[in-house]
Amino acid sequence: RTGPDLAREGGKRNNSWHYDHMIRPKDISPGSIMPAYTWMAENDMDLEILPRKIRAMQTLGVPYAEGYDQKATADAIAQATIIATDIVNNFPEEVTKNIDKKAKIEELKSKEIIALIAYLQRLGTDISVKEETKK
Repeated sequence: RTGPDLAREGGKRNNSWHYDHMIRPKDISPGSIMPAYTWMAENDMDLEILPRKIRAMQTLGVPYAEGYDQKATADAIAQATIIATDIVNNFPEEVTKNIDKKAKIEELKSKEIIALIAYLQRLGTDISVKEETKK
């Protein structure tokens, strides 16, 4: 892969920036060689398999709480709604005057691009550096 290190990308840019960058990377980052990922804004997420994925990761040692597989889909939808709302609320006025914002949020929250943005916003946010105590 070419491009910047994404290890600590989480929280550096807002959701709208990530959305625009995935749709029109060369407009957002001049000189970028990244291709556009427009289909991610068209394809729906597959949340049906999410509980099975959670259970599989638990068998690998990922410390999800017991029973989280039954809650994961609702959590994913709630997170997607927050991200989609943020993106739609940051659309330029010339776009929002011609759309039903609530309908656009409902449409956008189910798209793969929202899941990718959620992932990007978490990258590196769990990393913490502990100060060593001097003796």
